[in-house]
Amino acid sequence: MPPGRDGRGPNNQRKTTAMTQTKQPALVAYSVEDARKGRKAYWTKIGRLFAHEDDKGFDLVLNALPINGRIVIRQEQVREEAEDIPAAA
Repeated sequence: MPPGRDGRGPNNQRKTTAMTQTKQPALVAYSVEDARKGRKAYWTKIGRLFAHEDDKGFDLVLNALPINGRIVIRQEQVREEAEDIPAAA
């Protein structure tokens, strides 16, 4: 493999990307599954969104992928409030 293609620099040291995982996530990613009529939707926390240090982008870190393809990004709710998250349209 040519130098640099495996993430290593010229001195054979692995380059590190400055991800801000030590900081608090800016937002939280949820998988939302619609429930039957008259019931609340099912919200499952599946990841976090971290702002870049230069505030020009984000890193989306997912722990799972929804099978329905629907991901909702919101501010994190306190546990008591999490049950009252409105269903996104």
